[in-house]
Amino acid sequence: MLKIITLVCALVGLLSAVSLESWLRSRIVRNETSANTFAEVKSRYSEFWSIQYVPLVIMLALISAALFFFVGHLNAAVFLGGAVLCFVSVLAGSVTAVTGSIAPSSIAVTGDIRNALKTSYRSAAVMGLFVMSIALVGLGVLFFFLDTEHLVKLIASFALGASVVSFCLGLSGTAFSGAYSLTVKSDDFTDYSGMFIGSGADHVETYILSACSAALLAEVGVDTSGVMSTFTATSAARYPLIVFAAGIIASILGIMTYRGHVVKNPAAGLTAGNYVAAVVIIAVSAYFSNRILQSYIYSICVGVGIAAAIASAEAAKAYSADGIAFRKYLPDIKTTGAAQSMIYSLSIGMISVIIPAILTTTAMVIAYKFANFYGIALAAIGINAMAAVNCAVRGFSINTASASDIASLTDPDAESPNPADVLLTASARTDAVGKTFSSTASYVTLVAMFTALSVVANNMSTNLLSTSVYTGMMIGAVVVFVCAGLIIRSIRLTSQVLRGRLSDSDDPEKRITALRGQFPIYAISLLVPLACGVLGGVNGLIAFACSASITGMCVIFAFNNSGRFFDRTATETLGTVIKLMVAVTLVFAPLFMDFGGIF
Repeated sequence: MLKIITLVCALVGLLSAVSLESWLRSRIVRNETSANTFAEVKSRYSEFWSIQYVPLVIMLALISAALFFFVGHLNAAVFLGGAVLCFVSVLAGSVTAVTGSIAPSSIAVTGDIRNALKTSYRSAAVMGLFVMSIALVGLGVLFFFLDTEHLVKLIASFALGASVVSFCLGLSGTAFSGAYSLTVKSDDFTDYSGMFIGSGADHVETYILSACSAALLAEVGVDTSGVMSTFTATSAARYPLIVFAAGIIASILGIMTYRGHVVKNPAAGLTAGNYVAAVVIIAVSAYFSNRILQSYIYSICVGVGIAAAIASAEAAKAYSADGIAFRKYLPDIKTTGAAQSMIYSLSIGMISVIIPAILTTTAMVIAYKFANFYGIALAAIGINAMAAVNCAVRGFSINTASASDIASLTDPDAESPNPADVLLTASARTDAVGKTFSSTASYVTLVAMFTALSVVANNMSTNLLSTSVYTGMMIGAVVVFVCAGLIIRSIRLTSQVLRGRLSDSDDPEKRITALRGQFPIYAISLLVPLACGVLGGVNGLIAFACSASITGMCVIFAFNNSGRFFDRTATETLGTVIKLMVAVTLVFAPLFMDFGGIF
């Protein structure tokens, strides 16, 4: 029964995505200007994908070889399966990267801004529905056709494969889009296709990692349930898939609620879909929690996770580009200059960390009280069940920013309300919401992964004063800042390539230069976690994962709300780096369980 429900919901999500994509293509206003712009955006989209394959294949080959020789041949095969699943889902969802920019702008310049906003939102929803539906099919194959013992042994490798693909696409996507924003001329527009693709990759990675954590913590759920006769590890591992299945249907309902608003607040009503989806997910999770796990408390864990994410996202509106905090504290940029505004932006972003930190910590404490560490995993499952609808919100901000650039070139002298201005305002007001929701999902998922690592390593207590633990914690904190700096550097190097706008996307020198700043990040993400294991054994791995997760997410929350000068190093980039490093520790932990480390 559960298999059928999961499969049907995934197929409904896929069919909805295909239908929306067909509808979007019919929305493009056909004329010479839109045709030329479409061709240019498509060329840039192809240019982005042309530089992905070589580093991605190299990364996958190296890691699969390491898994084959040091962990197991089945782990290597499942790792590649997770990578293929993530790549296919993002590739399928990215078909709207082009139409998502062209359709809203071509509609907006005709004066129909309401439909332009609705089109932008639904084009982003296609990405969310594709990646979540395809990911659910892949997870269903593993969870329903493997017994619990094999699932626990293989699921971390599967998640690592998805994480590697997300890491490569997210890092390259941000560098690509960020470089365009640095090199764009007055008669050109910024390309956001890389950022859009990176956002989809980040969502599907967190989605799969949360399922992995829940499966690894299922036995903990059984041990603390008090209903040993009916509550099994198998049912505890499969329950999240039902929540995910409900999330797809709930997201479709939520996506269809947005009709477009144009008065003073063009983004008004955009997040109503989040509330609709949340209600449906909590209701369905409560029903199956009682039916499968013989108690409603597990749906409470799902609910508190969703509540924390929604509350954090709503609070982030105050710190958006035109939010209360910025209007109150940020000096007039014309008076003080860009440098002072950057300083104020960064200070406001750092202060904003306290809100999501308190909300997510409270949610995880409540979830732990109800269902131990398994409850924390369920809180992450609840947030990620809304991934499709949040991907629509996050993609909406990216699509409208791109459409605003295009509209400003198409019709620069438009009368009030200027279509480009309306689209840009809508983008700014939803950007903070989408990023904060994604960051909250990543943070709770990382905590669940960290606890799963402790369970896998049979080490639930750690001496903070030991040398191995202190070393791991210090490395974990420092590597976050090193990676953030390298991400900024990679954007600068990529901008040097785009400044020349080489027409030949197959030029090997262009590819090498564009990726040069990313190679050190690739090496750090793979080697540093393993080095912590060598230095401190399994204690070093656990300390590294804990420190990198907490430090990294604080930095990400701060950068999210610090304006466009900093936010491109946040969720889709630094977040994917940290998730990959923690996934590496999870997969290779068995190698260090009997090894005390150098220290």
